[in-house]
Amino acid sequence: MTDRKIGAMLFDFDGTIADTSYDMVNCLNILLRNHKKNTVNLNSAKNFISTGAGGLIDFACPNLSNDTRKIYISEYLDIYKDNIFIKTHLFSGIADVINMLISNNYKWGIVTNKPGYLVNPIIKKLNFKYQPSCIVAGDTLNVKKPNPAPLLHASSIISCEPESCIYVGDDKRDILAANSAGMISVAASYGFIDDLDKVKKWGSDYVITSPLDLKKFITHSA
Repeated sequence: MTDRKIGAMLFDFDGTIADTSYDMVNCLNILLRNHKKNTVNLNSAKNFISTGAGGLIDFACPNLSNDTRKIYISEYLDIYKDNIFIKTHLFSGIADVINMLISNNYKWGIVTNKPGYLVNPIIKKLNFKYQPSCIVAGDTLNVKKPNPAPLLHASSIISCEPESCIYVGDDKRDILAANSAGMISVAASYGFIDDLDKVKKWGSDYVITSPLDLKKFITHSA
């Protein structure tokens, strides 16, 4: 574990804190049926969730024109907005980790590329016992991960220096952003990842296979 003194733990959202896979892929299939296209399998499609609505559309319909792709993305987001919390849930162990963070006087927060009008209602419905100290959404700034600015903005909000923050994410962009921000980067291999071998090539400081692995950082630093 790290020898740095840790003051906060920041998380990506989809595939790291919350399993949003069923709802996001279900909405994709609604869109595909609306356009009389073949639907997709959850286990295959969920590997593209971390790339956002555009990534899901590209997976299901790889040969769309740019204009049609934009229309599909807009329609998908409208569908998702109305079906945002059907089977979405926290990954097992996340609540325990947050409870442990709070009991040891750590701050925690969320930094996601998901736009605020989508992520904020989900966070509210998840009904965290301890609310995040910050939520930096994909539209909070004019840049997104892998740019480190959203992570640096989060560290500023919670008054914790970047080098004292851990950032946990399940996508290469998360790790690039964390490393550029000078944070401790932790790759969540339990998330929406199709090839676990790829995770080792992202350059993260650590790789975890379960949210409960994060307790080791809290115990070590406390």
